[in-house]
Amino acid sequence: MQQAQLELLVLAMQGGDKRAFTLLYRHYHADLRRFAAYLLANPAPAEDVVQNVWLKISQRIGRLQDPAVFTSWLYRAVRWEAKDYKKQAAQRLTEPFTDQHDAAVTQLEPPDNALAHAIASLPLDVREVVQLYYLHELAQQQIALVLDIPEGTVKSRLHRARNLLHQALTKEN
Repeated sequence: MQQAQLELLVLAMQGGDKRAFTLLYRHYHADLRRFAAYLLANPAPAEDVVQNVWLKISQRIGRLQDPAVFTSWLYRAVRWEAKDYKKQAAQRLTEPFTDQHDAAVTQLEPPDNALAHAIASLPLDVREVVQLYYLHELAQQQIALVLDIPEGTVKSRLHRARNLLHQALTKEN
């Protein structure tokens, strides 16, 4: 779907068009679920997180002033909802929550995939940018909005990721 079409659907959704909501939901839902599964390092609660986001989006769509930033707004909402989920899960458990991002990557990729292992070894801040840029195909400007960082930081993290991945992959060969 083209950006202009997405913006028109957002405007229609703001006007109460349920069909527009359905089309946007279908367009974004699978990618948002994958992103949530990545953030949570567990695909099981990802669907709940994304459903909560869609519920909040439907209630707050009128607050969005610029339809052009809808995609960034959506991914940012998933990121915050995933953080909230982690906090709540940590409070429910007697043991502290552990970071299992490596496990999530190996669940998504075969264990012998050198690239998956190299990505899993990246620092979390760099890995987040790689995930959004390469797997979810967000523009650098959108990533900056999602992560609430300057666009220059996105560029430097992508550059750093490429260097680290190159080193890791050439070292294995």
